Amino acid sequence: MTNKERSKKAIEFSLNYERSQGRNPEDFSMDRKHPGYDIKSDERLIEVKGVGESWRTYNWQSLYKTERECLRKNPNNFYLYIVKYEDKESDKVEGFYIIPGVELESKFHIEVETFGIRPISKSSLKEFLR
Repeated sequence: MTNKERSKKAIEFSLNYERSQGRNPEDFSMDRKHPGYDIKSDERLIEVKGVGESWRTYNWQSLYKTERECLRKNPNNFYLYIVKYEDKESDKVEGFYIIPGVELESKFHIEVETFGIRPISKSSLKEFLR
């Protein structure tokens, strides 16, 4: 299963979970202006991560800048849903984890892992072409 397929399945899994809890989820995962969450379900702002990595190597989870800002602005309404699959090829869910934003802030280290270089374009790189 590709990362894109895994993410899509994780979104569907989470939407179904929200419906089963009597909430009214809306899918924002394809919104081009990503608001910092994939699902808005009543007052919940939910970021969903579909993970197929082994527990031996799964030791960090990415959060994009928009997701971090959403968490910072809405710690009481933000939730991280992690849909953990058995492995990268499997679509069988091994575990479903719901972490409230306030718990993310208090129980995990949220740190910058990468830097971005902008703007990248053909013209900005032309002098470096070999």
